[in-house]
Amino acid sequence: MFDSVGKAIFDQELVSRSSDFTMGIEVEMHRIDENGRLSKEPYPNNLGDQAENQFIKNDFVQTQSEVITPPIAHSVSAMNYLLALNNTLRNALQPTELLWPLSMPPVLPKDKTNISIAATEPKKKKYLEAVAKRYGFTNGLPSGVHINLSIDQRIFDIVYPEVADRFKNRTEVVNAIYVKVAQQFMRYRWLLIYLFGASPIAEANYFSADKAQPEHPVRSLRSSHYGFYYEFVGDYTSVAKYVQVITDAVASDRLLSESEYHGSVRLKGTGKLADVPKKGVDYLELRMLDLDPTTSVGIRTETVRFIRILMSYFMMSPGIATGQVNKVMKKSAEMLETVALEIPNEPTVYQAQAQEFLDQLQLFGDQVQWGPEYQEVMDVMRDRLDNPEHTPAANLVGQMHNGSLTEYALKMAQRYQKRALRNIEPFNGFKQKPTLDESELRRDLFKGNWEPRN
Repeated sequence: MFDSVGKAIFDQELVSRSSDFTMGIEVEMHRIDENGRLSKEPYPNNLGDQAENQFIKNDFVQTQSEVITPPIAHSVSAMNYLLALNNTLRNALQPTELLWPLSMPPVLPKDKTNISIAATEPKKKKYLEAVAKRYGFTNGLPSGVHINLSIDQRIFDIVYPEVADRFKNRTEVVNAIYVKVAQQFMRYRWLLIYLFGASPIAEANYFSADKAQPEHPVRSLRSSHYGFYYEFVGDYTSVAKYVQVITDAVASDRLLSESEYHGSVRLKGTGKLADVPKKGVDYLELRMLDLDPTTSVGIRTETVRFIRILMSYFMMSPGIATGQVNKVMKKSAEMLETVALEIPNEPTVYQAQAQEFLDQLQLFGDQVQWGPEYQEVMDVMRDRLDNPEHTPAANLVGQMHNGSLTEYALKMAQRYQKRALRNIEPFNGFKQKPTLDESELRRDLFKGNWEPRN
Protein backbone atom coordinates (compact mmCIF):
# COMPACT_ATOMS: atom_id res chain seq x y z
CA MET A 1 0.00 0.00 0.00
CA PHE A 2 2.71 2.53 0.99
CA ASP A 3 5.82 3.49 -0.98
CA SER A 4 9.05 4.59 0.75
CA VAL A 5 7.64 8.07 1.41
CA GLY A 6 4.39 6.70 2.76
CA LYS A 7 6.20 4.19 4.95
CA ALA A 8 8.39 6.95 6.40
CA ILE A 9 5.30 9.03 7.16
CA PHE A 10 3.55 6.06 8.74
CA ASP A 11 6.56 4.87 10.75
CA GLN A 12 7.17 8.37 12.11
CA GLU A 13 3.48 8.62 13.10
CA LEU A 14 2.92 11.59 10.82
CA VAL A 15 -0.24 10.36 9.13
CA SER A 16 -2.43 13.07 10.65
CA ARG A 17 0.06 15.74 9.62
CA SER A 18 0.24 14.25 6.11
CA SER A 19 -3.36 15.30 5.55
CA ASP A 20 -2.95 18.73 7.13
CA PHE A 21 -2.16 20.85 4.08
CA THR A 22 -1.91 24.58 3.66
CA MET A 23 -4.83 25.41 1.40
CA GLY A 24 -6.00 28.36 -0.66
CA ILE A 25 -9.24 28.45 -2.68
CA GLU A 26 -10.07 30.53 -5.76
CA VAL A 27 -13.65 30.78 -7.00
CA GLU A 28 -14.84 32.54 -10.16
CA MET A 29 -18.42 33.75 -10.63
CA HIS A 30 -20.02 36.10 -13.16
CA ARG A 31 -21.85 39.21 -12.04
CA ILE A 32 -25.31 39.25 -13.61
CA ASP A 33 -28.38 41.49 -13.64
CA GLU A 34 -31.79 40.55 -12.26
CA ASN A 35 -32.77 38.95 -15.58
CA GLY A 36 -29.82 36.59 -15.64
CA ARG A 37 -27.73 38.46 -18.20
CA LEU A 38 -24.11 39.56 -17.81
CA SER A 39 -23.96 42.74 -15.74
CA LYS A 40 -23.10 46.02 -17.42
CA GLU A 41 -21.95 47.54 -14.11
CA PRO A 42 -18.23 48.24 -13.51
CA TYR A 43 -16.07 46.46 -10.96
CA PRO A 44 -17.68 47.25 -7.57
CA ASN A 45 -16.45 50.54 -6.13
CA ASN A 46 -16.47 49.23 -2.54
CA LEU A 47 -13.73 46.74 -3.45
CA GLY A 48 -11.23 49.48 -4.28
CA ASP A 49 -8.83 49.26 -7.21
CA GLN A 50 -8.99 45.66 -8.43
CA ALA A 51 -5.41 45.86 -9.67
CA GLU A 52 -4.36 46.35 -6.02
CA ASN A 53 -6.87 44.02 -4.35
CA GLN A 54 -5.26 40.58 -4.14
CA PHE A 55 -8.34 38.86 -2.70
CA ILE A 56 -11.18 39.88 -5.06
CA LYS A 57 -10.31 40.54 -8.70
CA ASN A 58 -11.69 40.45 -12.24
CA ASP A 59 -10.71 37.39 -14.21
CA PHE A 60 -10.99 37.04 -18.00
CA VAL A 61 -13.85 39.47 -18.58
CA GLN A 62 -15.19 42.43 -16.65
CA THR A 63 -18.13 40.48 -15.20
CA GLN A 64 -16.09 37.48 -14.02
CA SER A 65 -15.21 38.10 -10.38
CA GLU A 66 -12.67 35.89 -8.64
CA VAL A 67 -12.50 35.47 -4.87
CA ILE A 68 -9.05 34.35 -3.67
CA THR A 69 -8.50 33.21 -0.10
CA PRO A 70 -5.08 33.53 1.52
CA PRO A 71 -3.30 30.20 2.11
CA ILE A 72 -4.12 28.82 5.53
CA ALA A 73 -3.24 25.64 7.42
CA HIS A 74 -6.74 24.22 7.90
CA SER A 75 -9.27 23.48 5.16
CA VAL A 76 -12.25 24.54 7.29
CA SER A 77 -10.48 27.85 7.92
CA ALA A 78 -10.05 28.29 4.17
CA MET A 79 -13.81 27.83 3.85
CA ASN A 80 -14.35 30.50 6.54
CA TYR A 81 -12.28 32.92 4.47
CA LEU A 82 -14.10 31.95 1.29
CA LEU A 83 -17.52 32.63 2.80
CA ALA A 84 -16.45 35.95 4.31
CA LEU A 85 -14.87 37.15 1.04
CA ASN A 86 -17.80 35.89 -1.02
CA ASN A 87 -20.17 37.85 1.23
CA THR A 88 -17.91 40.90 0.90
CA LEU A 89 -18.23 40.68 -2.88
CA ARG A 90 -22.00 40.26 -2.69
CA ASN A 91 -22.37 43.26 -0.38
CA ALA A 92 -20.34 45.38 -2.81
CA LEU A 93 -22.62 44.64 -5.78
CA GLN A 94 -25.14 47.13 -7.13
CA PRO A 95 -28.75 46.55 -5.92
CA THR A 96 -29.66 45.08 -9.32
CA GLU A 97 -26.72 42.64 -9.41
CA LEU A 98 -26.36 38.99 -8.41
CA LEU A 99 -23.70 36.30 -8.73
CA TRP A 100 -24.34 33.55 -11.30
CA PRO A 101 -23.88 30.22 -9.43
CA LEU A 102 -23.16 27.96 -12.42
CA SER A 103 -19.89 27.17 -14.20
CA MET A 104 -21.26 27.67 -17.72
CA PRO A 105 -22.07 31.36 -18.27
CA PRO A 106 -25.60 32.82 -18.44
CA VAL A 107 -27.34 33.70 -21.69
CA LEU A 108 -24.79 35.61 -23.76
CA PRO A 109 -25.19 38.36 -26.34
CA LYS A 110 -25.03 37.08 -29.90
CA ASP A 111 -22.11 39.40 -30.58
CA LYS A 112 -19.47 38.27 -28.09
CA THR A 113 -17.29 41.29 -28.83
CA ASN A 114 -19.81 43.29 -26.78
CA ILE A 115 -18.43 41.51 -23.69
CA SER A 116 -15.74 43.67 -22.07
CA ILE A 117 -12.31 42.24 -21.29
CA ALA A 118 -11.40 42.71 -17.62
CA ALA A 119 -10.29 46.25 -16.77
CA THR A 120 -6.97 45.38 -15.20
CA GLU A 121 -3.33 46.47 -15.32
CA PRO A 122 -2.14 47.22 -18.91
CA LYS A 123 0.22 44.22 -19.24
CA LYS A 124 -2.41 41.71 -18.15
CA LYS A 125 -5.13 43.35 -20.25
CA LYS A 126 -2.93 43.12 -23.33
CA TYR A 127 -2.43 39.43 -22.63
CA LEU A 128 -6.19 38.84 -22.14
CA GLU A 129 -6.94 40.63 -25.40
CA ALA A 130 -4.41 38.41 -27.16
CA VAL A 131 -6.09 35.31 -25.67
CA ALA A 132 -9.51 36.51 -26.86
CA LYS A 133 -8.14 37.21 -30.33
CA ARG A 134 -6.53 33.77 -30.61
CA TYR A 135 -9.28 31.63 -29.07
CA GLY A 136 -12.40 33.81 -29.09
CA PHE A 137 -14.38 35.12 -26.13
CA THR A 138 -16.46 32.02 -25.43
CA ASN A 139 -13.57 29.76 -24.45
CA GLY A 140 -12.64 31.87 -21.42
CA LEU A 141 -16.15 32.40 -20.04
CA PRO A 142 -16.77 29.16 -18.08
CA SER A 143 -16.02 29.57 -14.37
CA GLY A 144 -14.77 27.12 -11.79
CA VAL A 145 -12.99 26.43 -8.53
CA HIS A 146 -9.22 26.18 -8.07
CA ILE A 147 -7.71 24.59 -4.96
CA ASN A 148 -4.10 25.31 -4.02
CA LEU A 149 -2.44 22.69 -1.81
CA SER A 150 0.93 22.92 -0.09
CA ILE A 151 2.46 20.05 1.89
CA ASP A 152 3.62 20.76 5.45
CA GLN A 153 7.39 21.41 5.31
CA ARG A 154 7.92 19.26 8.40
CA ILE A 155 6.89 16.25 6.33
CA PHE A 156 9.83 16.86 4.00
CA ASP A 157 12.17 17.45 6.94
CA ILE A 158 11.37 14.03 8.39
CA VAL A 159 10.97 12.08 5.15
CA TYR A 160 14.21 13.30 3.54
CA PRO A 161 16.62 11.47 5.88
CA GLU A 162 14.67 8.25 5.32
CA VAL A 163 15.02 8.42 1.52
CA ALA A 164 18.21 10.50 1.15
CA ASP A 165 20.11 7.62 -0.46
CA ARG A 166 17.82 7.89 -3.50
CA PHE A 167 18.01 11.67 -4.03
CA LYS A 168 20.75 14.29 -4.44
CA ASN A 169 19.18 16.78 -2.05
CA ARG A 170 16.02 17.77 -0.18
CA THR A 171 14.64 19.75 -3.13
CA GLU A 172 14.63 16.62 -5.27
CA VAL A 173 12.54 14.88 -2.62
CA VAL A 174 10.09 17.79 -2.56
CA ASN A 175 9.77 17.76 -6.35
CA ALA A 176 9.41 13.98 -6.51
CA ILE A 177 6.55 13.96 -4.00
CA TYR A 178 4.72 16.86 -5.64
CA VAL A 179 5.04 15.45 -9.15
CA LYS A 180 3.85 12.03 -7.93
CA VAL A 181 0.75 13.62 -6.44
CA ALA A 182 0.19 15.74 -9.57
CA GLN A 183 0.38 12.65 -11.77
CA GLN A 184 -2.28 10.89 -9.73
CA PHE A 185 -4.66 13.86 -9.68
CA MET A 186 -4.29 14.01 -13.46
CA ARG A 187 -4.81 10.25 -13.69
CA TYR A 188 -8.05 10.25 -11.69
CA ARG A 189 -9.54 13.60 -12.71
CA TRP A 190 -12.21 11.68 -14.64
CA LEU A 191 -13.49 10.37 -11.29
CA LEU A 192 -13.62 13.90 -9.85
CA ILE A 193 -15.67 14.94 -12.89
CA TYR A 194 -18.08 12.07 -12.28
CA LEU A 195 -18.43 12.90 -8.59
CA PHE A 196 -18.49 16.72 -8.80
CA GLY A 197 -19.26 17.66 -12.42
CA ALA A 198 -22.02 20.28 -12.45
CA SER A 199 -22.26 21.86 -15.90
CA PRO A 200 -24.72 19.75 -17.91
CA ILE A 201 -25.73 22.37 -20.50
CA ALA A 202 -24.85 25.74 -21.98
CA GLU A 203 -27.29 28.63 -22.11
CA ALA A 204 -28.35 30.44 -25.27
CA ASN A 205 -25.65 31.89 -27.54
CA TYR A 206 -22.75 30.06 -25.91
CA PHE A 207 -22.47 27.95 -29.04
CA SER A 208 -22.42 29.71 -32.38
CA ALA A 209 -24.84 28.44 -35.02
CA ASP A 210 -22.10 26.66 -36.94
CA LYS A 211 -20.49 24.94 -33.93
CA ALA A 212 -21.25 21.35 -32.95
CA GLN A 213 -22.66 20.77 -29.48
CA PRO A 214 -23.85 17.82 -27.37
CA GLU A 215 -27.25 16.38 -28.19
CA HIS A 216 -28.11 15.77 -24.53
CA PRO A 217 -27.18 17.11 -21.07
CA VAL A 218 -23.75 15.95 -19.91
CA ARG A 219 -21.81 15.69 -16.64
CA SER A 220 -19.41 18.58 -17.22
CA LEU A 221 -19.55 20.65 -20.36
CA ARG A 222 -16.87 22.91 -18.89
CA SER A 223 -14.41 20.00 -18.56
CA SER A 224 -14.98 18.70 -22.08
CA HIS A 225 -13.62 20.07 -25.34
CA TYR A 226 -16.79 22.16 -25.59
CA GLY A 227 -15.90 24.20 -22.49
CA PHE A 228 -12.75 25.63 -20.94
CA TYR A 229 -10.47 23.78 -23.33
CA TYR A 230 -6.96 24.22 -24.68
CA GLU A 231 -5.29 21.68 -26.94
CA PHE A 232 -1.83 22.09 -25.44
CA VAL A 233 -0.80 19.03 -23.40
CA GLY A 234 1.61 19.26 -20.45
CA ASP A 235 4.22 16.71 -19.43
CA TYR A 236 4.15 15.33 -15.87
CA THR A 237 7.09 12.93 -16.16
CA SER A 238 9.15 15.15 -13.87
CA VAL A 239 9.21 18.75 -12.64
CA ALA A 240 12.02 19.54 -15.08
CA LYS A 241 10.06 18.09 -18.01
CA TYR A 242 6.89 19.90 -16.95
CA VAL A 243 8.75 23.23 -16.98
CA GLN A 244 10.65 22.52 -20.19
CA VAL A 245 7.55 21.67 -22.23
CA ILE A 246 5.76 24.85 -21.15
CA THR A 247 8.73 27.17 -21.67
CA ASP A 248 9.41 25.62 -25.09
CA ALA A 249 5.76 26.19 -26.04
CA VAL A 250 6.02 29.86 -25.07
CA ALA A 251 9.23 30.24 -27.08
CA SER A 252 7.57 28.70 -30.16
CA ASP A 253 4.37 30.78 -29.68
CA ARG A 254 2.19 27.73 -29.07
CA LEU A 255 1.41 29.41 -25.75
CA LEU A 256 1.15 33.17 -25.34
CA SER A 257 2.71 32.95 -21.87
CA GLU A 258 3.43 30.47 -19.09
CA SER A 259 0.14 31.41 -17.42
CA GLU A 260 -1.78 30.24 -20.49
CA TYR A 261 -1.10 26.62 -19.55
CA HIS A 262 -4.49 25.66 -18.13
CA GLY A 263 -3.88 22.02 -17.26
CA SER A 264 -6.11 20.37 -14.67
CA VAL A 265 -3.10 20.39 -12.33
CA ARG A 266 -0.33 22.98 -12.24
CA LEU A 267 2.99 22.82 -10.41
CA LYS A 268 3.67 26.20 -8.81
CA GLY A 269 6.78 27.77 -7.31
CA THR A 270 7.51 31.01 -5.49
CA GLY A 271 9.22 32.72 -8.43
CA LYS A 272 9.75 32.18 -12.15
CA LEU A 273 8.60 28.90 -13.66
CA ALA A 274 12.10 28.21 -14.99
CA ASP A 275 13.46 28.23 -11.42
CA VAL A 276 11.05 25.62 -10.04
CA PRO A 277 13.22 22.53 -10.72
CA LYS A 278 16.11 24.01 -8.69
CA LYS A 279 14.16 25.91 -6.04
CA GLY A 280 11.43 23.30 -5.65
CA VAL A 281 7.67 23.11 -6.08
CA ASP A 282 5.83 25.20 -3.51
CA TYR A 283 2.26 24.01 -4.10
CA LEU A 284 -0.15 22.32 -6.51
CA GLU A 285 -3.06 24.09 -8.17
CA LEU A 286 -6.07 21.86 -8.92
CA ARG A 287 -8.30 23.37 -11.62
CA MET A 288 -10.82 20.68 -12.56
CA LEU A 289 -13.81 21.48 -10.33
CA ASP A 290 -17.08 23.01 -11.54
CA LEU A 291 -18.97 25.47 -9.39
CA ASP A 292 -21.41 23.74 -7.04
CA PRO A 293 -24.60 25.83 -7.18
CA THR A 294 -26.01 24.23 -4.02
CA THR A 295 -23.77 26.47 -1.91
CA SER A 296 -23.22 30.23 -2.04
CA VAL A 297 -19.42 29.88 -2.21
CA GLY A 298 -19.30 27.41 -5.14
CA ILE A 299 -17.72 24.47 -3.30
CA ARG A 300 -18.89 22.33 -0.39
CA THR A 301 -16.82 21.39 2.66
CA GLU A 302 -17.27 17.68 1.83
CA THR A 303 -15.60 18.30 -1.53
CA VAL A 304 -12.63 19.95 0.16
CA ARG A 305 -12.35 17.03 2.58
CA PHE A 306 -12.40 14.52 -0.28
CA ILE A 307 -9.59 16.42 -2.00
CA ARG A 308 -7.60 16.24 1.26
CA ILE A 309 -8.19 12.48 1.41
CA LEU A 310 -6.89 12.11 -2.14
CA MET A 311 -3.88 14.32 -1.48
CA SER A 312 -2.83 12.23 1.53
CA TYR A 313 -3.43 8.94 -0.29
CA PHE A 314 -1.50 10.01 -3.39
CA MET A 315 1.38 11.28 -1.26
CA MET A 316 1.79 8.03 0.65
CA SER A 317 1.07 5.56 -2.16
CA PRO A 318 3.27 4.41 -5.09
CA GLY A 319 3.32 6.70 -8.10
CA ILE A 320 3.35 5.94 -11.81
CA ALA A 321 6.48 4.36 -13.29
CA THR A 322 8.40 7.04 -15.20
CA GLY A 323 8.23 5.20 -18.51
CA GLN A 324 4.44 4.88 -18.22
CA VAL A 325 3.55 8.46 -17.28
CA ASN A 326 2.78 9.83 -20.75
CA LYS A 327 0.80 6.70 -21.68
CA VAL A 328 -1.26 6.99 -18.50
CA MET A 329 -1.80 10.73 -19.05
CA LYS A 330 -3.07 10.12 -22.59
CA LYS A 331 -5.51 7.48 -21.37
CA SER A 332 -6.70 9.70 -18.52
CA ALA A 333 -7.46 12.51 -20.98
CA GLU A 334 -9.59 10.13 -23.03
CA MET A 335 -11.40 8.96 -19.90
CA LEU A 336 -11.98 12.57 -18.83
CA GLU A 337 -13.63 13.45 -22.15
CA THR A 338 -15.79 10.32 -22.04
CA VAL A 339 -17.01 10.89 -18.48
CA ALA A 340 -17.55 14.63 -18.99
CA LEU A 341 -19.91 13.94 -21.91
CA GLU A 342 -21.85 11.04 -20.38
CA ILE A 343 -25.57 11.31 -19.60
CA PRO A 344 -25.61 12.43 -15.93
CA ASN A 345 -28.23 10.07 -14.52
CA GLU A 346 -26.66 6.95 -16.05
CA PRO A 347 -23.74 4.92 -14.65
CA THR A 348 -20.31 5.77 -15.98
CA VAL A 349 -18.69 3.32 -18.38
CA TYR A 350 -15.81 3.28 -15.88
CA GLN A 351 -17.99 2.08 -13.01
CA ALA A 352 -15.73 -0.88 -12.23
CA GLN A 353 -12.56 1.24 -12.21
CA ALA A 354 -14.25 3.84 -10.00
CA GLN A 355 -15.41 1.16 -7.57
CA GLU A 356 -11.94 -0.38 -7.40
CA PHE A 357 -10.36 3.00 -6.70
CA LEU A 358 -12.83 3.89 -3.94
CA ASP A 359 -12.22 0.46 -2.40
CA GLN A 360 -8.47 1.16 -2.36
CA LEU A 361 -9.10 4.58 -0.85
CA GLN A 362 -11.31 3.05 1.84
CA LEU A 363 -8.65 0.44 2.66
CA PHE A 364 -6.11 3.25 3.05
CA GLY A 365 -8.50 5.10 5.36
CA ASP A 366 -9.09 2.00 7.46
CA GLN A 367 -5.35 1.46 7.83
CA VAL A 368 -4.57 5.01 8.92
CA GLN A 369 -7.83 5.36 10.89
CA TRP A 370 -9.55 8.39 9.44
CA GLY A 371 -11.85 10.43 11.63
CA PRO A 372 -15.66 10.08 11.29
CA GLU A 373 -15.99 13.23 9.18
CA TYR A 374 -13.86 11.64 6.45
CA GLN A 375 -15.77 8.37 6.61
CA GLU A 376 -18.97 10.35 6.07
CA VAL A 377 -17.42 11.91 2.97
CA MET A 378 -16.52 8.47 1.62
CA ASP A 379 -20.10 7.33 2.21
CA VAL A 380 -21.36 10.25 0.11
CA MET A 381 -18.95 9.45 -2.72
CA ARG A 382 -19.92 5.77 -2.72
CA ASP A 383 -23.58 6.75 -2.84
CA ARG A 384 -22.94 8.95 -5.89
CA LEU A 385 -21.15 6.11 -7.63
CA ASP A 386 -23.92 3.59 -6.86
CA ASN A 387 -26.69 6.10 -7.64
CA PRO A 388 -25.69 8.43 -10.50
CA GLU A 389 -28.97 10.31 -10.08
CA HIS A 390 -27.47 11.66 -6.82
CA THR A 391 -24.55 13.37 -8.59
CA PRO A 392 -24.55 17.17 -8.91
CA ALA A 393 -24.95 17.06 -12.70
CA ALA A 394 -27.98 14.76 -12.50
CA ASN A 395 -29.55 16.98 -9.84
CA LEU A 396 -29.14 19.97 -12.16
CA VAL A 397 -30.76 18.13 -15.06
CA GLY A 398 -33.81 17.75 -12.82
CA GLN A 399 -33.88 21.56 -12.42
CA MET A 400 -33.93 22.32 -16.15
CA HIS A 401 -36.91 24.15 -17.65
CA ASN A 402 -37.30 24.39 -21.42
CA GLY A 403 -33.70 23.36 -21.89
CA SER A 404 -32.37 26.08 -19.58
CA LEU A 405 -31.12 26.41 -16.01
CA THR A 406 -31.67 30.18 -15.84
CA GLU A 407 -34.79 29.94 -13.65
CA TYR A 408 -33.00 27.70 -11.15
CA ALA A 409 -29.79 29.74 -11.21
CA LEU A 410 -31.66 32.98 -10.55
CA LYS A 411 -33.57 31.40 -7.65
CA MET A 412 -30.33 30.28 -6.02
CA ALA A 413 -28.54 33.56 -6.78
CA GLN A 414 -31.33 35.56 -5.15
CA ARG A 415 -31.32 33.25 -2.11
CA TYR A 416 -27.58 33.63 -1.58
CA GLN A 417 -27.69 37.38 -2.14
CA LYS A 418 -30.44 37.79 0.43
CA ARG A 419 -28.38 35.87 3.00
CA ALA A 420 -25.27 37.96 2.38
CA LEU A 421 -27.17 41.24 2.73
CA ARG A 422 -28.38 40.23 6.21
CA ASN A 423 -24.86 40.78 7.52
CA ILE A 424 -25.17 43.33 10.34
CA GLU A 425 -21.73 44.82 9.69
CA PRO A 426 -20.52 44.00 6.15
CA PHE A 427 -16.81 44.36 5.50
CA ASN A 428 -15.89 47.48 3.48
CA GLY A 429 -12.18 47.60 4.24
CA PHE A 430 -11.08 47.26 0.62
CA LYS A 431 -12.64 50.60 -0.27
CA GLN A 432 -10.34 52.41 2.16
CA LYS A 433 -7.34 50.17 1.57
CA PRO A 434 -7.44 47.73 -1.39
CA THR A 435 -3.81 46.76 -0.65
CA LEU A 436 -4.71 44.95 2.60
CA ASP A 437 -2.24 42.16 3.35
CA GLU A 438 -3.16 38.81 4.92
CA SER A 439 -2.71 39.88 8.55
CA GLU A 440 -4.75 43.06 8.04
CA LEU A 441 -7.46 41.10 6.24
CA ARG A 442 -7.72 38.59 9.06
CA ARG A 443 -7.83 41.32 11.69
CA ASP A 444 -10.63 43.25 9.99
CA LEU A 445 -12.65 40.68 8.04
CA PHE A 446 -13.94 38.53 10.89
CA LYS A 447 -15.19 41.13 13.37
CA GLY A 448 -18.31 39.63 14.92
CA ASN A 449 -18.06 36.54 12.70
CA TRP A 450 -16.61 33.04 12.87
CA GLU A 451 -12.85 33.44 12.82
CA PRO A 452 -10.64 30.74 11.27
CA ARG A 453 -8.08 28.88 13.33
CA ASN A 454 -4.38 29.69 12.95
